[in-house]
Amino acid sequence: MPQRPSKLARAITASFVMGGLVVAVLAVAAAVHDPTSDAAWVAIPLGVLLVVWGVAFARMSAAETEDDGQTDNEAPSRGPLTRLSEAIALLGVYVVMRMLHRPLDSALVGVGGVLALRLVQLGIGRLVRRREQRDGEPEPLTD
Repeated sequence: MPQRPSKLARAITASFVMGGLVVAVLAVAAAVHDPTSDAAWVAIPLGVLLVVWGVAFARMSAAETEDDGQTDNEAPSRGPLTRLSEAIALLGVYVVMRMLHRPLDSALVGVGGVLALRLVQLGIGRLVRRREQRDGEPEPLTD
């Protein structure tokens, strides 16, 4: 018998689904009110992605609780959630910057900053994996 997701997992899922619906509805209303607002048009897919993220998280949580034979060394695939999170971050930065009445170039610089942080994260991940392969075991993270 599959276990039910935890209360925290259900709260996270509900928050993202409800938040996404609110963002999408407000964005549609803003786009109808001002069809030239690029922030409103970009906020519509942002709201949809928030809902999709919530649903993907719920499925991931359910899959983790059903997989009792998984060892500690095997991490579940979080690829879809990672890609959704990146898309949400990119769209969110753009929408927030434009809603703060920053010019388009400032909003694009913010999006570029998010992309740059992702590239740094990927580079550090590769470096850590190479060191682990070379040394045979993971090194403890220190500050």
